[in-house]
Amino acid sequence: MSLRAILIGFLFALVVALGGHFNDTFMGQTYMVGNFLPISVVGFLVVIVLVFGPLLHRIKPGWNFSASELAVIVALPLAVCVVPGSGLLRTFTPVMVMPKHYEKNMPSWQKSDVFSYVPEKLLVVASPENEEEVLGKFLQGGGTQEKHISLRDIPWQSWMPALRAWIPFFSILMIGLIGLSLVLHRQWTTHEHLVYPVAEFVQLITAQSEGRAYPAIVRDRMFWYGFVPVLIMHIVNGLRAWHPSFIEIPHAINIRPLTELFPKLASTSSAWGLFGGTIFFTVVAFSFFLPSDITLSLGLTNLITAIFSAAMVTYGVSASYEWMGDGEIQGFLFGAYAGVLVLIMYNGRSYYRRVLLAALGKKCKDTELEPSAVWGCRVFLVASVVCTILMTRMGISWPFAIIVMALLLLLFVAMSRICAETGLFFMQPSWQAAGVLVGLFGASAIGLEVLAVTILVCLVITIDPREAMMPFIINALRIAENAGVKRGRLSAMMGVTLLVCLLGGLVMVLWLQYDRGVGLNDVFATDAVPKMGFDFLDTQIQNMKADGVLEQSNKATWIERLSLIQPKKSFVAFMVAGFGLFSLFAFLRFRFAKWPLHPILFLVWFTYPLSCLAWSFLIGWAIKALVVKFGGGASYQRAKPLMVGLIAADLLGGLIFMIVGAIYYKVTGFAPARYSIFPG
Repeated sequence: MSLRAILIGFLFALVVALGGHFNDTFMGQTYMVGNFLPISVVGFLVVIVLVFGPLLHRIKPGWNFSASELAVIVALPLAVCVVPGSGLLRTFTPVMVMPKHYEKNMPSWQKSDVFSYVPEKLLVVASPENEEEVLGKFLQGGGTQEKHISLRDIPWQSWMPALRAWIPFFSILMIGLIGLSLVLHRQWTTHEHLVYPVAEFVQLITAQSEGRAYPAIVRDRMFWYGFVPVLIMHIVNGLRAWHPSFIEIPHAINIRPLTELFPKLASTSSAWGLFGGTIFFTVVAFSFFLPSDITLSLGLTNLITAIFSAAMVTYGVSASYEWMGDGEIQGFLFGAYAGVLVLIMYNGRSYYRRVLLAALGKKCKDTELEPSAVWGCRVFLVASVVCTILMTRMGISWPFAIIVMALLLLLFVAMSRICAETGLFFMQPSWQAAGVLVGLFGASAIGLEVLAVTILVCLVITIDPREAMMPFIINALRIAENAGVKRGRLSAMMGVTLLVCLLGGLVMVLWLQYDRGVGLNDVFATDAVPKMGFDFLDTQIQNMKADGVLEQSNKATWIERLSLIQPKKSFVAFMVAGFGLFSLFAFLRFRFAKWPLHPILFLVWFTYPLSCLAWSFLIGWAIKALVVKFGGGASYQRAKPLMVGLIAADLLGGLIFMIVGAIYYKVTGFAPARYSIFPG
């Protein structure tokens, strides 16, 4: 790891952390992060490989960046991609301030007195004396185009109680996830040989040849056959976004006339993705690198979801979907995620046991155990205990704090597994820990204060985990290994960079919001998220009142509440079905070599990302099948540079218009036209 790589990576990480919220919310551009293949990071890598590296080589041979340097430059900003957007700060500040503001116009909340169950230290509460300072300027901004506020103008005194409660929890959880990633890394890469498509793309595009300005794959004509047409398409379509009268190059499928032939399928929630959708070339390209059963399963997701939904309607089976709640679909998805964890633990049971024993101090002569994995396990164990203790101090009784911690880890580990095994860089699990607790135990058994704090935890870090931290770390470690970078040292650097960028990003977001206003155009973060959690809490209070157990539950200790456990039968039934179907398909896949479907199907159906991406996976599956069938293995290898070119063009196209938009905003002060590469 060279000093210049560390400095460039650290500075770029600061740019992502400090500039992400401004780009996403105030300029309204394609997300700086947005998913696990961030345009700002991997797109910048493409620019280095195609432009800056060759320029340095021209100035002096040997000045070009090596593969290990590029790995560090990418890994450090990947680690902080969780900070500016949906992974944390997009929802954190609105959740701290907006609920009390919305309460004024929510009679049901007032009647249920929902905020009596929320510890005051977990929210930013404005008094009548400082309401304008804390809330008014947060909503409308206190600065002008000519004169911006200073950092001293932020009402830090009102924010400090909430920050003291939350920042240690975030920081320790993130460091713990880095440690857990080090534990999982060796099992997934060496023992199970997962594909890691994001890391494979980085490896292919950064593989240097000594004495050459460009990587080998860029010198292949097939790379440019994929790169140039797609980049031209993005430039043309981006210009159309700025000038609606300009021409457009379509890249979508539309078979909506078929809805008349299949009215039952057309009536389902999956219909809009089943009968049409945009073709995303990066997804098509990633499909080329994946096992065919994975891409076929992802490609057929919309069709299978629609058939399943239509069958449920036909037979009168009710299944609700609630973003924050205990709906049946959430139960099914949670059950499938639980199946992933069982599969992970079963496959690596021997390795994980040895790592755990070594972490606890047992001397081991096993040369396969890396020191980084052992120390990572120690960091993870300590962080998990500390986070659990912090949640008890927030107001969650210790048995439920342990369960909530386990649910958070389940979500992050399963998402990381999906990303590593399938390359699915945009996903939303669509279940929340608070909803699972209510579905399994009932609100009266949990206790309303415990439920309220759990809801806040979900609203802040898992409500839209499209930018959850752990998949970024998993990919960063694989990128580092491919380039020969020591993972232990890199992980320590990622941890330090993350903590610095977390504090810097938080200060920047608060400054922007108190200077310009919270950015109410982001309706999801500023309106939907702050409301949905307390709507769910209000619903549980009303249900407990109707059942006559509200007062009993409020007065009981957590042990006494155990007698009030009342699972939601439909939630549990769908959860068991999800676990069973995932486990069945996993068994069939291991038992029969030609089994065509992968159990990932049950982790992603009924979710928005696959409604957007399924067609692209299906097209990628078909292209790979045709190439292998008629060209064989040699043709498959020759086509790889073509697919790398498609991905590079997507990323560069998005980065170009992100930079153009920033320049336009700087010059004019107006928000630029939005041109998105990936689903928003």
